[in-house]
Amino acid sequence: MNYDINLLDLTYVVFDLETTGFYPDSGDSIIEIGAVKVNNGKIIDRYDELINPGVSLKEEIIKITGINDKMLLNKRNEEICIKDFMNWVGNLPLVAHNARFDISFIEKAYLKYNLGKLNNIVIDTLGLSRYLESNEKFHNLTALVKRYNINWDESKHHRADYDSEGTAQIFYKMLKKLEINNIKTFGDLCKYNFIVIRNAKNKI
Repeated sequence: MNYDINLLDLTYVVFDLETTGFYPDSGDSIIEIGAVKVNNGKIIDRYDELINPGVSLKEEIIKITGINDKMLLNKRNEEICIKDFMNWVGNLPLVAHNARFDISFIEKAYLKYNLGKLNNIVIDTLGLSRYLESNEKFHNLTALVKRYNINWDESKHHRADYDSEGTAQIFYKMLKKLEINNIKTFGDLCKYNFIVIRNAKNKI
């Protein structure tokens, strides 16, 4: 990884997960992966896949995500999809909002399927928002799209592909604000442990 690269020139993957619940250590798993690969602020590739968890979804999850059992019936399982997704990601930095939640599910999948260790550096836009806008009370996606003037349809919120693209737009605008704080390179950003997660499994 080139730590001297300017943040605005960085290639990275912004991703989001939808899951059967909130606790990977209690048996919850991934039901959707949505991601965009970004270079110089432009989306150069996309990844979106629904995943069959092998169990019926709770009504709470159906209500939040709009995903139901019928939509997942003939989809691939979590093991195949996580391998495919991480092969698509390669060694690029990962970006997510409230990244510790999403990374906890990826780390659990790595453990379940004996995939080794997740070595990608992960950037958390939640921590970054709290750093850049410490005077603001709310830092969820709904608040951030308004703050950064992102075109947003709230009815599509909590679908992984839509949330990842919205997060990507927010993140690029955040990178421009970082320059004001003299954080210009990938190496500069990696000094902030509350924004960047290294060796994610040990941080959770």
